[in-house]
Amino acid sequence: MVRTGARAATAAALASIFTSAGLFGQECEFDPNSAASTASEALQGLAEAATAQDSLTIFTEAWGALGADLDSDNPVVPLLGAQIQMGLGNFRDAVEFLDRYDATASPECMMHGEAQRYNGWVRLYNQGVTAYSASDNQAALDAFLLANDFKPDIRTYNNAALLQSQMGDNGGAIETYQAALAADIPDADAESLRTAVGGLGDMLAAEGRADEAVQTYADFLARYPEDVVIQIRYAGVLADQGQTDESAAIYAATLERTDLSYSQWLEVGVGFYNAQNFSDAATAFGKAREGNPHNKEAMENYVNASIQSGRPGPVIALADSLTQRYPYDALSHQLYFQALGRADMNERAMEVMGEEQQLPLSVTFAQMAAGANGRYVVQVSFTNRTASGTLQITFEFVDASGQVVMEQTHTFDADSGGFTFEVQSDVPLAGFRYGTIED
Repeated sequence: MVRTGARAATAAALASIFTSAGLFGQECEFDPNSAASTASEALQGLAEAATAQDSLTIFTEAWGALGADLDSDNPVVPLLGAQIQMGLGNFRDAVEFLDRYDATASPECMMHGEAQRYNGWVRLYNQGVTAYSASDNQAALDAFLLANDFKPDIRTYNNAALLQSQMGDNGGAIETYQAALAADIPDADAESLRTAVGGLGDMLAAEGRADEAVQTYADFLARYPEDVVIQIRYAGVLADQGQTDESAAIYAATLERTDLSYSQWLEVGVGFYNAQNFSDAATAFGKAREGNPHNKEAMENYVNASIQSGRPGPVIALADSLTQRYPYDALSHQLYFQALGRADMNERAMEVMGEEQQLPLSVTFAQMAAGANGRYVVQVSFTNRTASGTLQITFEFVDASGQVVMEQTHTFDADSGGFTFEVQSDVPLAGFRYGTIED
């Protein structure tokens, strides 16, 4: 260790990377290093940087200074190297520096590496979200995967696996989900774990690896025996494996529960539907609608399951309502057509089909997902038919009572194929609808 005076000089030089995070403390001591001190002094200029170019210039200057002693075994060098490389956008190099730091730093100083890892994870997570919103799935996937090299987190694993499955890489998705469940993530919450377990089970079952799916579900249920979402998926795979008695017992017990949220009833309904138990699926989706009558997915699934179970008559009005709430949705029109046809109202069914074919575009996907802190993401995909130029659609967002609490008009290009946008609401949103397009 160094003398008190030298230690104080080093502390002052390194304050820019530690005190701003509230982490600098006397319990962690670094030996002085000339190159690190010069680099750190350069980084202090970040506080005055007015533009991104100014920051880039400062990081470049700091990197040049640190390069004079880059191979030093002093842990402060790789720590600063990680910070600088992140500032330059070189996250893979930053990970290597942090690995070097972790191998050389004292236990008292590990918190500084952890802070830099968290900083890298946050930046990459945000990059992934931004890329996904821009429909750049490969860039989003790369960001989420690299984020886990900084700090394993169940959320980035789940996001990466979902993207891999959407991009057709089921094998990669399985490996990513398995890595998530094998990683040492002590603060992983049950909901995120459920997402990983459910995603892995679905992928394994789809790939003909049902035995592994059963074991995945069983392992999770040993820790969370009351998790109804995984119970239903577990029951579905058991049924596929011929274990019908055990599966039926799980289904029957689930329908007796009175403590489920509407989103959980949605999951239960999907489990019944996938097992081709359409009658119980309709019951579950009906309970989901009772919990939130304004949820688009609950309405669509309730209509669909009711039709498949041979009960089209009671849902004809709801199917008609769906076409009014979502006038360009292909599924809404298809469900209305099917309900009418199954109810032997063939003339009206053909009229509905004809009306749908005349629409200028066909929406193939339109959903709203809740995020954190009152943030909601709306994603729409469509196929253009006869529309052209720049179009506008106004979205209305409703609360639990069905009252419109906010509106937003979105502008998009007719040939774009889709769009995504966010809304912020102080009032919890229960659902949405949209109007007709305007040129």
